Parts: sequence; C-alpha cells; structure tokens
Amino acid sequence: MNSPKNMIIDTLKGLAVLVLFQLLGEGLAQILPLPVPGPVVGMVLLFFVLRQLPPPTWLISTAGRLISLLSLFFIPAGVGIFFLPEALRQQWPAILAAIIGGTLLSIALTGLILKALTRALLNNE
Repeated sequence: MNSPKNMIIDTLKGLAVLVLFQLLGEGLAQILPLPVPGPVVGMVLLFFVLRQLPPPTWLISTAGRLISLLSLFFIPAGVGIFFLPEALRQQWPAILAAIIGGTLLSIALTGLILKALTRALLNNE
C-alpha cells in the first residue's frame, strides 16, 4: 500500500506532466497558426505520447482523480450565469441554438466514430 507521502508525490508528478503538456500545447498554438486552443493541442500531444509509451500508474491515478472532480470545474461558469441575466435574456436564442446544435453534432460524430471503429475492429478479426 502506498503511503500518503508517496500518493502526494505521485499526484504532483501526474499534475506536472499534465501541466507540461498543456504548456507545450499553448506554445505550439502560439507559434503555429492553429485554429485550436492550446490545451487541446497539448491533449493531442499527450495522446500520441501515450500511444507510444505505456502510461505510468501515477499518471492514470491522477487523471482518474481529476475526472472524478470534473463537475466541480463547471461551478464557476454556472454561477456566472446568475450574474448576467440581461445578457442571458438578449442572447438566449444563440445559446439555445449552440446547446441543441452542439448536442446533435456530438451525437452524430459519436455514432460515426463508433461505426468506423466497429467496422475496423470487425475487419481485423
């Protein structure tokens, strides 16, 4: 069993790696004319690195902890809505269209990706 000190060190190592890839992504997004936010570029870089190297257990556990706390990251945005009632009233059609359009696009893309991956998996067997 890991001691609390080792768990803290492992978590800090995991956070350091995640922040490093975010910073790398930010740097590339600033240097290259990419229409993608830096953290997304960093996430893609991390994806490709983890495709080549097995992820260490400390990185897996840190990522799992962050994912379990993901809903907390939306609280500031949710609270901010209450302080902008006038802007919300003026822009509700655009907000509603973005929510509905984004949801439909996400469902459609998820279906297409699932179909392609299922086809690829069946072809490999």
